[in-house]
This record gives sequence, C-alpha cells and structure tokens, in this order.
Amino acid sequence: MQAPHVSLSAWWGIAIGATVLFLVIFVPLMPTTGTRIRMALTPVAMAAVGVTSAKVKDLPLEVLLPFYTALVLVFVLGFVGRWSELRTKTLDLSLHGQRPENALSGGAWLQLAASLVVLVSLAIWFAASG
Repeated sequence: MQAPHVSLSAWWGIAIGATVLFLVIFVPLMPTTGTRIRMALTPVAMAAVGVTSAKVKDLPLEVLLPFYTALVLVFVLGFVGRWSELRTKTLDLSLHGQRPENALSGGAWLQLAASLVVLVSLAIWFAASG
C-alpha cells in the first residue's frame, strides 16, 4: 500500500504545525528558565541537523520534512499523559543533577519508544512516496 502523495507545501505546513505544537506544549511545561530556553531551541537544533544531513546526503525536502515532523511529534506523543512526570523529573534534574530519583519511569520510556517506532515508520512510508 502506497502512502498518499503530500505536496511539499503541505509538508511545510505540517512541519511548522508540529513545531508549534511542540513549543506550545513543552516550553510552558518546563520548570526553569534555562530548561524553557533549551526546549525552545530544540526544534531549531533538530532542523539544523536535518538540513545539514540532507545537504550532505543530497536528500530532497520531500524526504527530510516527513522525518523532521515525525521526530518532533515523537516527543509530543511520547509524553501524552505524562506531562506531570516530565515536569517533576526535569525540575529535580535541574535542582539536583542526574540521579536515580529523576529518571523517567519505564512506562514513559516504553511510550516514547513506541512513539518513535510508529512515527518513524510513518515517515519512511510517506518519504518513500515523495
């Protein structure tokens, strides 16, 4: 089964929408100014790595944008229902540094991994049709 064709302009809109959703959810969720700034810069860093990789590998935007969108949405779907855990663990991490008490739960890691598998698989499917 082949993925429906999505135009480049539609992919731009989807990628921008995913980025806005990420920022709207994660920036206010972060407990400190430093973590909010880092979270706000995350999509910029992801885009920079993606564009650099695409240039080196000569990938078209029709391939790059589905992957960028998937990776941004992995975090959104990976933490749905776990916002308070993420906020609590992030605050503890910023106050006390890395320690066992601020590690994410096994369920959070499982949800994040499942989101990664599903969304990257979808990105591959859409990128192959582009």
